[in-house]
Amino acid sequence: MFDYLLPNVFKKLGLALYILSWVLVIYASDIGINVSKRESMISFFAALGFALIINSKEKIEDERTMICRYKALGKSFRFLLIIFLPMRTLELIYEGGTLNFSYYALMAVVMYYTSFEKLLKNEL
Repeated sequence: MFDYLLPNVFKKLGLALYILSWVLVIYASDIGINVSKRESMISFFAALGFALIINSKEKIEDERTMICRYKALGKSFRFLLIIFLPMRTLELIYEGGTLNFSYYALMAVVMYYTSFEKLLKNEL
């Protein structure tokens, strides 16, 4: 099996990037960042933070953890398809869409991490 996961230290870096995205939510208007740039920066930092958290190893990495990862990946992919396809279709029909793909991807990443943690606790 390939060892494609990052070391456990990257979880802290990912958490710091996620917290930075929340700091941008709160203080971006005080700094003077315009709305469109602020939204893209927030979604980028949040998605990058979650990606680092998801792709880094647990302290104890074994077969059970890998099974939970695969199950969580499947759930998040199904969630993304169930949410993304109908919403994207409605946006194309009505041409008034406000959400872009980064929000859907961010929702899928959040879904992955929450289901991974839940599966990991249930496997104990």
